[in-house]
Amino acid sequence: MTEIRLIASDIDGTFLNDQREFDRSRFQAQLDELSRRQIKFVVASGNQLAHCQEVFAGIEGDLTFVAEDGALTVEQGKVLDENPLKPALLRDALDYLMSTPGFAEAKLILSTRQQAFTNMVPSDADWKDSAYFYQHLTPVAKLTAVNEPIYKIDIHWSGLTDVRPQAEQLQNALGDDLGCVMSGLGGMDVTMPHVTKAYGLTQLQNLWQISMDETMAFGDTQNDEAMLQHARLGYAMKNAEPEAKKATKLITKLDNNHSGVLDMIERLLAGEIK
Repeated sequence: MTEIRLIASDIDGTFLNDQREFDRSRFQAQLDELSRRQIKFVVASGNQLAHCQEVFAGIEGDLTFVAEDGALTVEQGKVLDENPLKPALLRDALDYLMSTPGFAEAKLILSTRQQAFTNMVPSDADWKDSAYFYQHLTPVAKLTAVNEPIYKIDIHWSGLTDVRPQAEQLQNALGDDLGCVMSGLGGMDVTMPHVTKAYGLTQLQNLWQISMDETMAFGDTQNDEAMLQHARLGYAMKNAEPEAKKATKLITKLDNNHSGVLDMIERLLAGEIK
């Protein structure tokens, strides 16, 4: 049986518990052992790069980041691959979102490398939660006037957690021009159509000469689907959304609130998982 040489994990609802925490000392010990065995650990998230790095601040060791749903891949502090939205496609998507009933009241966030621009205002009830995920969240009067490379459009509605009907409508409207996936917590992400976490993971697999058979992955929602199918051991979390569980037959024994990912890494290191 081929040995695992790469482990990729989503963050929210997967690596972190519902209090947005993880057992740091336990993971640090695991990362040290993974490094000793030359097994790579990749953080694969829909989040902004700065937020991903902030979550793992203080952890010492080799961490690689596939951020923005795969639109930005950073290895050893260097950008390996990036795929911002094409300006014309971004403008068309924003025009649709801001003029279509059901979407016009949505909260939109445009994510850049170091900043994020939004139609929200600091007095909004969900501003604090959004500011947790985005560094330098900045209100702007006109999103179409933002003139910086945008990796994704983050869409959510105040008080709405099931956005499946909206996601289906938007996917149909965008067609093949742009990709749209549900990202958990009642959100949707719009990226370039080829951009997925699996796409980002592929860049690293090629760089490190690691195959799908040598890859293990963890996720909990639709934006993890492609990544789970791109690893021999692709695990949906016990607490995962139906979309992630449909992507794989493998389910973690424990959920995110009981360190489900760390439990599986421990099992791998102990030789219980091949």
